[in-house]
Amino acid sequence: MGVYTRYKRDQDGFRKLVELLESTPMSKRERMIDVGMEEDPEFTQKALGYCIAFEDIIALPDMELAEITSACPPRMTGLAIAELGADVKARFLKNTMPKFVQEIKDAMEEKVHMREVGGAKLKLITTARDLERKGHIKLKQIPRIGG
Repeated sequence: MGVYTRYKRDQDGFRKLVELLESTPMSKRERMIDVGMEEDPEFTQKALGYCIAFEDIIALPDMELAEITSACPPRMTGLAIAELGADVKARFLKNTMPKFVQEIKDAMEEKVHMREVGGAKLKLITTARDLERKGHIKLKQIPRIGG
């Protein structure tokens, strides 16, 4: 039995696989993708097509970006955007509740390991996916496959 078999059998398995791929650090995700490509390349490619990347969050309309910044811890938002361009930072701050702006700015000034930045970006991705699941934003909605 293959690793992806359980995701194919479960009615919500495809969604679970996509969300797992989105929320897994890159080094582990690459191994998961390699296993999936050996086992079922078509299923794996389809799952990857629905995965949210941090760039997808940056490209969201302002209202949806505001939903994410209000739902995600301000420190995570600050760490995730700290290394981005001034225009992207300004857009995030513009779409943040005023009471959290200073906390995000403080986090942007922190000196942290790149692993923490990656973790912060994953937190924004999982927050975005949660908001998509609840219908608050429209971002790569995952179809039901399997079962």
